[in-house]
Amino acid sequence: MPRILSYTPSWLSRPSPGFDLFVSTKDSSSTPKNSRKQANGTNKSEEYVGPRRTIARRGTEVFVVVDNQIRWSDLSVFKDDWASLQKNESKQTQENPEAEQSYRIFEIPVSERIRQLSISPNGQFLAIATSHTIRVAILPSSTAFEENKGKPIKPKTHTLGPTTHVLSQPPVVSLLWHPCSANGSCLVTVTVEAAIRLWELDRTNRWSFNEPSFALDLRKLQDAQSQEDIVTPRRVNESKGFSADAGDMEIVSACFGGTGLPDESAWSAMTLWTVTNEGDAYAICPLLPSKWQPTSTQLPSLSAAAVTRTATQVSDDAMLEEVKLSQKDQYDWLSEIDAQVPFLITREDNMAVNDAVYSRPKTPGPVPRLQGPFRLAAGSLIDFLDVSDIYVIAPKMDTEELMLGEDNASEQGLQEETDGASATVICFLTTDGRVYIFLDLEGVEGSWLPAKAPKQPLATPAEAPELILLEALETLDPVDAADDEWPTFSRDPFSRYSFFTTHNRGVHFFSLSRWITRLEEELQNSNTAGTDFRLKVLRETMGTLRERILHLGQDRFCNMEGESSPSATACVALYDSDLGYFLLTATENNSHPHAASLDLPKSVLMKSEAGFDDYETPYAYPEDASSTLFTTHIARSAYEPSSAFWKGSSLLSLTDDKTVPAHRRHMTQQEIRLSSTTLDVMTNAHRLISGETQVIRMAAADLFNRCERMMKELEEQITRVRETLSLAEDLEQGDQDENGYGDEGRGQKGNGRLEDRVQRAKDRQANLAERMKLLRRKVGKLRGRELSDREKEYIKELEQLERALEKREDDEDNAESPRRKKGSAEPYWQRYGEVRGLSQELVQKAKKMGAKRGDEQKKVERDEWSVPNEVRRKKVEQVQEMLERESALVDAVQGRLERLRVGGII
Repeated sequence: MPRILSYTPSWLSRPSPGFDLFVSTKDSSSTPKNSRKQANGTNKSEEYVGPRRTIARRGTEVFVVVDNQIRWSDLSVFKDDWASLQKNESKQTQENPEAEQSYRIFEIPVSERIRQLSISPNGQFLAIATSHTIRVAILPSSTAFEENKGKPIKPKTHTLGPTTHVLSQPPVVSLLWHPCSANGSCLVTVTVEAAIRLWELDRTNRWSFNEPSFALDLRKLQDAQSQEDIVTPRRVNESKGFSADAGDMEIVSACFGGTGLPDESAWSAMTLWTVTNEGDAYAICPLLPSKWQPTSTQLPSLSAAAVTRTATQVSDDAMLEEVKLSQKDQYDWLSEIDAQVPFLITREDNMAVNDAVYSRPKTPGPVPRLQGPFRLAAGSLIDFLDVSDIYVIAPKMDTEELMLGEDNASEQGLQEETDGASATVICFLTTDGRVYIFLDLEGVEGSWLPAKAPKQPLATPAEAPELILLEALETLDPVDAADDEWPTFSRDPFSRYSFFTTHNRGVHFFSLSRWITRLEEELQNSNTAGTDFRLKVLRETMGTLRERILHLGQDRFCNMEGESSPSATACVALYDSDLGYFLLTATENNSHPHAASLDLPKSVLMKSEAGFDDYETPYAYPEDASSTLFTTHIARSAYEPSSAFWKGSSLLSLTDDKTVPAHRRHMTQQEIRLSSTTLDVMTNAHRLISGETQVIRMAAADLFNRCERMMKELEEQITRVRETLSLAEDLEQGDQDENGYGDEGRGQKGNGRLEDRVQRAKDRQANLAERMKLLRRKVGKLRGRELSDREKEYIKELEQLERALEKREDDEDNAESPRRKKGSAEPYWQRYGEVRGLSQELVQKAKKMGAKRGDEQKKVERDEWSVPNEVRRKKVEQVQEMLERESALVDAVQGRLERLRVGGII
């Protein structure tokens, strides 16, 4: 697990400005308890049982819901401001109560209590969900935070589905952003009654907020027979009707099978997983918006698989007809995508993006088939599941199949993964805090309903797809579980095989990296003998890493008057160069932030040193964080004063005209008289003051206990330092005794001995590294890299050309070959021979001409007539030019022959 460096930092603790971001500005003591009702008279805010995701982030910017208001601020600004404040020892923030706020407030008209926040991947939209309604706000840029600081912001907002997501419709359970949407602006909403809607939001098109671009009702889809059937959810005025699956298919959570990364399986990002409260999992694939953006490996991977399966289908006659139809639908679907001409999307700054955007194929149809429910292969380990959330880990992409026949995978931007499983891992989280880890070996692929209704109803599969239970882990004591407990999952920024869980008692960290490599080795093993036994051993020795990061205990000092226990919102994990690896959550009732700074994983540190910027790895965490020899420090949470110290008193409510009965209001302005009415007033005041003072006394007693614990921790630290010092002295004394050193020069000889040992170890390591380099060079010379298919074909062609040339040289002195037929192509080896003969003939002619001119020159010299030197010199230069021209012609012919042979023409 990542080592905890520190807990809630000082810039998020009281009385820093960061703490004020989470603190309510309303005085709960003056608010009547029975007045927390909505306008329609219902009290749904207290009856709500569902996910709480009231913290969202955009980089280091956070959006927090406090007092049903959205507050916007930047964590890095909090940290820098607090550091400068401590450095300058200024206390203007505490002394000046009218100092400007360190956050901005969004003035958004929301009648109900906000339950969920979700920011689009492009950072332009903020989805705000209550139990039934949804609003979408267009977020301002980061630079707008400093403009008119301290004043509220009124962003442009739209009601999502004014006639769809209303109080009379089913509650909303999930807000998801489609990982394949163009420019990250497709919002997916899921309701309790299994209604799924895709909203392709456009800032310039208001209609995109009124009606969804695509909608499905899973209850209708389960009984659908073709694309012609009506599978859209019912509208407001439509009657609900009767369905046999109405009580069995109540969705509690939804999640996409992937995040849209290139190293994931191609179908994962298109698959939407849903789970019911009883643990029935359903999958829909492919679920795409009208305009979608694939990754760099998505379409090539699907095309390679489709071609392979089509070839297998032709040769396999025993394949089931349903499988053939499914593969044919996938082939037609991909064929239509390949026939499209992709276009480039445009950002807000009118800059074209180099990512291709495609339209959703119309063949075989837009409506996918509902796959499920998946059977849980857990035996008697599971009696009843009350699921609250689902988390799906996408399988890794098959790089070998994708890059089959290619030269190098790294040229295509791919790297061979050493870790990661080729199967889907699905995690369920129940309301009692238990995490179930399942494995899907078959996987989910694209499947569609037929275009027309078949003559016979679609047959249900003989065996339902199953999920194999690998492990079940506890995170919450059943005694501590509250009635409104709703644990949630949160993603880890470094590894998809790690995640966080949040419930009202704390935040836990889980990592599957310990056994995921062994599982992949077993899945890739072609020997099936003893597979069941090995899987059983793997299941018993898995050892999923589980650790509590934050403890969110109940504040017993503020809940003595019947107030509800603090409910925690889903945690947010982020990584920033300034903040580091940071975890943040908060409790809603007492408005208190909880955070932890974690150490970076070793693999991430190694990658950052090597110059890599991609932190998304499937193996980000070491086997054991306690593998270091010495622990520098042990992180301990700082003392957090109880809110009872600054909570307002309710004593003034006894004199308020709104709460005092009409027949007793005159007593507040008269002298105190001995009467039964006065006794009742004093009794009520005594009861109220006694309760408040009791809370303060218990908080003070807790402060005293914390002081005692701090003294014990200090003694423990002193003891650890003494032990470390004793070990160092024993090591130094042992070296002195071994070499016979006396008291003189004590420490110098021992330190010298240690330095010598360290230096020898360094020298030995350097020698080993040098020998390893030499061995690598030798092995590299003996065995080069593997040749690609193109290189092998080129070598075969050169060998064939060499054999033909040798044959031509052997047969050069034989009789002439028969004439070719008219119009037939001349063999390349024969053309090479003719060119070679022409070159030799030209050389011989040049030599003869040179010899002839030489004889003529000698004859002229013997004559009585004397030739001028200038004429003789010009003649010699002409001969030399002719010789150079002939030699250049020969070289050009030879060079052209070499180029023809390399180009593969001859």
